[in-house]
Amino acid sequence: MPIAAWQQILEQFSDGTGRRAPLASHEITARDTTSHQGFVKRKRMSQEERQLQILRAAGMVIAVKGYWGMTLQDISDEIGLSEAALYHYIDSKEDLLDMVLTEGYDTTEANEFSALTASVSDVDGHRVYFFPRYLLNTVLYNMQRPEMTQLFCVLSGEALNPDHPAHRFFTGRHNRLWEMVGSMSWLLPPGIDEEKLFDLYTLAASAIDGLQTRWLADDSLNLVDEWVRFSETIFPAATWTGYLDPSEHDPEDTRCLLPYTLQER
Repeated sequence: MPIAAWQQILEQFSDGTGRRAPLASHEITARDTTSHQGFVKRKRMSQEERQLQILRAAGMVIAVKGYWGMTLQDISDEIGLSEAALYHYIDSKEDLLDMVLTEGYDTTEANEFSALTASVSDVDGHRVYFFPRYLLNTVLYNMQRPEMTQLFCVLSGEALNPDHPAHRFFTGRHNRLWEMVGSMSWLLPPGIDEEKLFDLYTLAASAIDGLQTRWLADDSLNLVDEWVRFSETIFPAATWTGYLDPSEHDPEDTRCLLPYTLQER
């Protein structure tokens, strides 16, 4: 049985909002350059606004067509620029892929969302984090961006090929993220050392990736419900009660929590 805070989340998504809305197959429609309609003046975008527009268009196209299937003309058609004008903002197709992965998927915003409601401050102002809730937040965040989640799944499959430009990104991604995760002040049950936390992190990340692939393929699947059930197996109550979610922390607790974190053991 999930803890109360997670039960509330399950109820919030019990009406089907934890299911994926089908993504329409992407059809590229060329711009009509033969129209005789009068010229309509458009607001000039800033460099930053245009790059964000390009990033979003590329993510949308790659999510359906993959990197190998995408052309720069596809992106040009999406945003209403000529392909030549697109080169004012990117150097190459590979450069665009790198932008999508580093600026569109593994973002600071994504990590901040996962961490925001997964932490508490003790009486001394030390902030500590709850690992199971952090993972649940990661699932909730990815559920809000199905196109980017699909992009990740498509590219991770393509990048099994060593010649794929994203191959090194994906082979190194797990350890890169672990450097960040492993440095956080996790409030952990006794007996969970760094090696065991790394194993739990690897298991949970693999489970999330697998569940998200099933969710993208089957729009009847409720991703939140599935992940909470998986969490009950990965983080059994007998060991993890009190360490699952910030709501389990007693605000009247006057203890310094740092000695209970991995870094201080």
